Amino acid sequence: MQPEHWNLAPVSDDDLAAVLRLNQLYQHFLSPLTIEELRAILASSSHHRSIEGGKAFMIALDDQSNHQGENFRWFKARYYSFVYIDRIAIGESLQRRGLAAAFYEDLETETRKAGRNYLCAEVGLKPTNGNSLRFHDAMGFERVGTGEVSGKTVQYFAKLIE
Repeated sequence: MQPEHWNLAPVSDDDLAAVLRLNQLYQHFLSPLTIEELRAILASSSHHRSIEGGKAFMIALDDQSNHQGENFRWFKARYYSFVYIDRIAIGESLQRRGLAAAFYEDLETETRKAGRNYLCAEVGLKPTNGNSLRFHDAMGFERVGTGEVSGKTVQYFAKLIE
């Protein structure tokens, strides 16, 4: 079976309502957002992509961002040159079709072009996001630490970009 080709585009104003709904659907793995917080994260991000009007999205921030999230600050204290995946969500109708890998491959390409050394992310251990843990392992990320954030236990991941 051939992998699908995805038209990944920057998150547009037209996508915001759908992105917010999808974030709310998966907020137990991500974190809640208001529309104002979503706009602020997008404004401080170095990379954001969506597909089909926000039916799936990814938002990432580089080490120069002024973002104040606890997980981002964890990486900022330990890595000097990185891009942090703040959140990714894929609507049910698009899952298990290679879209997460497409988002990550796109981001890895952009991270390399920007001259950043690491791609970083965190995944929930409590509540457990087993699919995401397995995905990051399969994508070549290393487990580099754990943390407690807002009542959740998270696994930190980093991947050296060469």
